[in-house]
Amino acid sequence: MRQVYRLLGLTRRYGDTAVNTACARALTLDVLNVTKIASMLEQATENTPAPPPLVPGAARFARDPAEFTPHRPALTLINGGEATR
Repeated sequence: MRQVYRLLGLTRRYGDTAVNTACARALTLDVLNVTKIASMLEQATENTPAPPPLVPGAARFARDPAEFTPHRPALTLINGGEATR
């Protein structure tokens, strides 16, 4: 119940729209801590866009896709004593 009263106090201090925006942002980031929501409101970061996700680099043991293509040797057909390809 303390967290509910704290959220109500934040709505009185910062307004409904700012707290709702901060709560929505916190839920998208899986943050359920009212202290974090309060710090978002204090720093006015509830409307800043989220940073883009990091692109992972190449894996250490990643192989080139060309290594997985089958390499079949060329067959030599022998037809009556003469070799043809």
